Amino acid sequence: MTRMLFAWALAATGCGGGASTTGASTVFDPSGSAVSAAPVDVTTNPDIERPYPALDGAMVDGGRWMGVSVLRDGVRFTRPPRWTIRDAGIEPGQSFVRYVSPNAYSFAIYERSDSPGKSWRDILAHYEADVTANGATAVGQRVPMATGTNQGRAYTIDRKIESKEKVLSRSREILLRGDHRVVLVQIVTSEENLSRLSGELLEILRRVEVL
Repeated sequence: MTRMLFAWALAATGCGGGASTTGASTVFDPSGSAVSAAPVDVTTNPDIERPYPALDGAMVDGGRWMGVSVLRDGVRFTRPPRWTIRDAGIEPGQSFVRYVSPNAYSFAIYERSDSPGKSWRDILAHYEADVTANGATAVGQRVPMATGTNQGRAYTIDRKIESKEKVLSRSREILLRGDHRVVLVQIVTSEENLSRLSGELLEILRRVEVL
């Protein structure tokens, strides 16, 4: 059932656009962390990501999934070992981590300021206000989904990136609520939809645990 919910959520609000996933900009930084947080050396700081062997596992292609704990041990998930950390912040209430995949997409997890005790209506309204304030548009929103441990809502977000030629960037964004925090998962790719990546992303998202 969980896999079906993910597949429907990914198909219902596809993700694509013209933004490069290797540059410094994403569709928007929902926490403001990249601007306000103190710089973190992603190559040496052990607090950004810690191994979490309980989520290690075999991949279909013979490789190994790598279980990790991030956001000050507030989120656990499994990822391909070839991902690299692009940037991160570890300040309480503003922590985030952003990865780049060799499969041409970025994957980020942001800590939101909302209390997990808030109603979904208030959590979603706060997020949607942030989207609008950042000049972005929700073209698909509030799609119900769930990980193995958490309830969530999925969005597709469009934003025009100002450059010599205007570029439309699109991301898939998923709000997840745990017992102690609310986080946003953000996936950015330049493709029109997530069909090529759906198998990998379904496996990753299925194993996300927000504590």
